[in-house]
Amino acid sequence: MYPPWLSPGPPTLAPQKPHPTFCLVSQIYPVTQQSQSNRIALLINIETFNTSLYKCRAAKDEKVMQSLLQTLGYEVVRCGDITAKMIDKPLKEFSEHLKLALTDSVFVTLVCYGGTGTEEFEIDQIFQHLNSKNCPALKDKPKIVIIHACRGVGEESVDLLDRTQFVPTDDIESLSVNSVKGPRTHNEKDFIIFHSSTTYTGSYTHETYGSAFIQHICEAVKKHCLRDDIEEIFRTVMQSFEEFPSEQMPTKERDTLTKRFYVFQS
Repeated sequence: MYPPWLSPGPPTLAPQKPHPTFCLVSQIYPVTQQSQSNRIALLINIETFNTSLYKCRAAKDEKVMQSLLQTLGYEVVRCGDITAKMIDKPLKEFSEHLKLALTDSVFVTLVCYGGTGTEEFEIDQIFQHLNSKNCPALKDKPKIVIIHACRGVGEESVDLLDRTQFVPTDDIESLSVNSVKGPRTHNEKDFIIFHSSTTYTGSYTHETYGSAFIQHICEAVKKHCLRDDIEEIFRTVMQSFEEFPSEQMPTKERDTLTKRFYVFQS
């Protein structure tokens, strides 16, 4: 069966008009036939739950996301049976994957259910392992991070810590004087996080179908990936929650995409 709030059907691509052609090539992340054939994605299932119900829902979300990513041409590296504090290892191993030099983009999906109230992981770990300095193979390539998790709601939740550090500088003049000559590389660029909810808000799940957030992403991608760029697709998902029977609202965070990313380009 398929969720009642979505149209029936597997995650196959719906017929669509090509995306608008008025965008300059310089405004679009490049995608080639070779890069499409070498796409790679990471899917992490953080098992902080302590009931079979949570495990069943997480398994459904993992299956849906894996199917969607494979439909988009991504080889999916799966990592399950880990706790939030064990997330560093799979991220580091993924950052060293040989396919990263050939892919045009990566998706990193984290699915978190339940918890003990003490489990936590730092979102910054994702950026530290996949940034330009530590993962040069992904420099100037879009890195799409999708996270389904509650954000500090109730006793059974996973706390997501964003420890972004701001380094103080004197002023523009002193910065330019003290800068090292030569080309500069932005360490955190071409990222976007799409989170299932805003801060201090829960994420709705269905006993049978799993996460509404994951299901809506699947539906939006299926309908619009041949026409819209990834940020517009995420906007479509957000709009679908405006009439949703809960306070949940997905949110885009740490968006440093400097171009449009079309999963498929005509």
